[in-house]
Amino acid sequence: MALFAGSAREIITPAAGGYLFGYNDKTVSNSINDDLNVTALFLQDGDTKLLILSATVCLIHNDLVKEICKKLGKACGISPGNIILSPTHTHSGPRTTGFSRFGSFGSIDMDYCNNIFIPSCVKAAEEAAGKLSEVRVGIGTTESKVGINRRQVLRDDSVTLGQNPWGPYDSTMTVISFLSAADNKPLANIVHIGAHCTAAGNNREISRDWAGVMTDRLEAESGALSLFLNGASGDIAPRMANGDSVGDIKHAMEVGGLAGIDAVRAFKSVRAYYDEPLKLIHGEISIPYLPPIPLEEIPERLAKLGQGGEDNFERSSLTFLKEMYEKGDTGPDKWSHSQIIARLGPVVFVPYPFEVSSEIALRLRTYSPYGHTLLLGCANGSNSYLPARNQLGGGGYEIKSFLWFRPRQFPEDADRYTIEENLRLIEALDS
Repeated sequence: MALFAGSAREIITPAAGGYLFGYNDKTVSNSINDDLNVTALFLQDGDTKLLILSATVCLIHNDLVKEICKKLGKACGISPGNIILSPTHTHSGPRTTGFSRFGSFGSIDMDYCNNIFIPSCVKAAEEAAGKLSEVRVGIGTTESKVGINRRQVLRDDSVTLGQNPWGPYDSTMTVISFLSAADNKPLANIVHIGAHCTAAGNNREISRDWAGVMTDRLEAESGALSLFLNGASGDIAPRMANGDSVGDIKHAMEVGGLAGIDAVRAFKSVRAYYDEPLKLIHGEISIPYLPPIPLEEIPERLAKLGQGGEDNFERSSLTFLKEMYEKGDTGPDKWSHSQIIARLGPVVFVPYPFEVSSEIALRLRTYSPYGHTLLLGCANGSNSYLPARNQLGGGGYEIKSFLWFRPRQFPEDADRYTIEENLRLIEALDS
């Protein structure tokens, strides 16, 4: 069987004056630095179909992902389970998820989603699916310093958001190039690396952040639409000259320029293109929950908490659990997710709906039988942070969020479940 591909893009920029998602619920945009977009790549190998969408928004709510995938499936004649919806994680885009911690849409901007975001996703996907042509696949990699571990350790051993040059960081940037079999010209590219798109900081300009500059540069050099699939960025900041994890719009343009050089170098390192098979595998993966905190302990725990800051995470969790007790149901004993893993020759795409720490992606690739095992963080849903277990003792923002995002806590070795559950499917790809 031959591999066929089609790509397309739609602009998804909202009007200035709306809320931005990424830092708080008060930041309102006042201008547009660069247009947001959604880029679709439709792949087909015989009866096997895969749709990948890269959307330049921060996160996409779990329920919204399901709604979009259902509409995409109907529009493109593909199973909703064969879709990977990957946000680039820019913190300078509109609210495509809410601030509510436990599953409601909260303050999600449904007007934007219904009138711009969802229709544009469908239109890009339909166009990509409607212009398939036979392609071959090339793979290039390079070492990139676009990111840096952001769990900065202070003198008193506390952890804050900054830069930690000795912390884990997956420096491999991978570019997957699709070459038209008809004219030997690039048809589309995927570029993958993990780092927060927070270089622009808590700014008021709508922007794709540094990743937009990177994909623009790769497109200019290759002549093909390029999708950015963000990797394990949970503890990774953009590497900026100010030594912080955030900057301003000038920092975003600067980091993006350096990332663009890396992406072009990876693209130009491709030496050969091959007819690669597309294979998909589906399965249910899960992480168990710990037993719920006893109802009688909740008032005392709440009384010990301060006001504001990271204590709000725990306060929200305990308050929600108390309400669940009052309703007589403390929820399921495990978190479950319908997973899809896609293999394209030696490349494996592993979408995962968490902000995953870099070490987890490095371990997954080490244990995987495929050298190009690419974890896609925040893909197909949004469920807060998932750190490596050895990070828990250090505390900090990511750890507080991991511990208290939900009313039932995950075990300390949630990272092991993440790796093993996905490896189980990866290893079954060729069985």
